[in-house]
Amino acid sequence: MKVDTFIVDCPWCKAKVAAKLEGVVTKIVRPGDEDGPSGDRLYVGACPRCGTLLAGESHQVGWEGQETEWDQWSDVVRVYPKPARTFSSYRIPRTVTDSLAEADKCVQAGAHTAAAAMFGRALEALCMNVLEPGTSVPRQPGEAPPPKKKKIMLAEGIQRLRDGKLIDERLYDWSQQLRVFRNLAAHPGEVSISRQDAEDLQTFVNAIVEFIYDLPDRYEEFKTRQAVRTRSE
Repeated sequence: MKVDTFIVDCPWCKAKVAAKLEGVVTKIVRPGDEDGPSGDRLYVGACPRCGTLLAGESHQVGWEGQETEWDQWSDVVRVYPKPARTFSSYRIPRTVTDSLAEADKCVQAGAHTAAAAMFGRALEALCMNVLEPGTSVPRQPGEAPPPKKKKIMLAEGIQRLRDGKLIDERLYDWSQQLRVFRNLAAHPGEVSISRQDAEDLQTFVNAIVEFIYDLPDRYEEFKTRQAVRTRSE
């Protein structure tokens, strides 16, 4: 059966649309290596409402004759325009980047409550990483393990980031709103988080990750280049 559309999120219409399929590329890695088979597809098309060019990717999640009766693919996730934000710092914890990637998928799927919860998870992981970094000092033979520290909760973490001047007042105020939305998303009850709310939270969390990790790294790189120039003059 010929497929002439694919379902993808349009960032301008802010909705799932059946984009007209103009092209598709499939890459299959056959079974044989230790990681097993894998498959990726890239779809290219246009939004039927606004005409925006759209590209999305999908991953194979089931193989005919193995796990399932036929080949199965994941939902299409938009990669153009407005792809998920990427960061350059190597210091960002995997939990933070994974949470942000999952949150972006939730926004595209219209799962705004889930997105708010994942953004809160990303910020909480950031607080733990910055305020209580792990130690690599091994214990001596017979030495008792250190007492287990109480997990940093989001409210405390945000407060300590501000008190330590790691974030400014604007980021602190914005983070308070994220904490409220995260609490609403994490507990049962009537909650309404709009797509605009979720996208604003996404903008904030991306900003605070850049402020904490990327900007200091870029500044240190700049100072290093300036020092090299000064020595060479």
